[in-house]
Amino acid sequence: MDWLMLPLGMVIATVALFFGLGGGVLWMPVLLSVTNLRPDEALLCTIVIQTFGQFSATVSNSRAGAGLIHWSLVIMMAAVSLPGVLIGVFISFLLNPIYIKLFLGLVIFFIAYAFMRGDDFFVQGSDQPDMQIARRRGRPIAAAASLLTGFLGVGVGDWLVPFFNMRCGLAMTRSVATCIALMLLLSVTAVTAQLLLGRAVQWQVALPAIIGVLLGAQLGSRLLQRVPETSFKELFVLMLVFVATHVTFNAL
Repeated sequence: MDWLMLPLGMVIATVALFFGLGGGVLWMPVLLSVTNLRPDEALLCTIVIQTFGQFSATVSNSRAGAGLIHWSLVIMMAAVSLPGVLIGVFISFLLNPIYIKLFLGLVIFFIAYAFMRGDDFFVQGSDQPDMQIARRRGRPIAAAASLLTGFLGVGVGDWLVPFFNMRCGLAMTRSVATCIALMLLLSVTAVTAQLLLGRAVQWQVALPAIIGVLLGAQLGSRLLQRVPETSFKELFVLMLVFVATHVTFNAL
């Protein structure tokens, strides 16, 4: 067992679930850097680890109060995201694993750029989103982002959290909680598809990480309800840029 994954799991889950990220944007670089896993093995481990964290956080968010998870949005986005994540899984089998690392680095750079767009990234929002905007403009985003979940392990929350908050007017805490519930459905689907297609989970890495994630997920969901997310924005962007640079150059 690689028990270094336990404290790393706590830290990554806390950060990822606080910001509504899928976790793959952090887990994939860590697994590729500190373990001997191939990119395709790291991909499956990443999604398995995230599944447990997302489940833990979804349970916690469900108990936090009625309306924190907007289930109508989850169902709407799942209808287009579930086929997308399956296509992404098939792509991960068709392409050379080195492309997983290369595209991962480029995607992380883009996510870092999105976080640097300005203070208006986070807006006040309300308890109810604009469902017309979500239906018209959110579903294409969810469909495209779900491809990255299956191919890179990157969660749709990386794209939908700011969309729900800025464009649909949904409060940040509800945007994050809703996206985590959606990502749980997609992660379960992606893991099932990969196992059926013959990939095996490297449990010596995944199990200690899962224990850490279960602990960190609870902390992240509690911070989400108590701490101003803008307090961590600058440090988080710097970390993303560093991670993206490391992954991209290692893939070249």
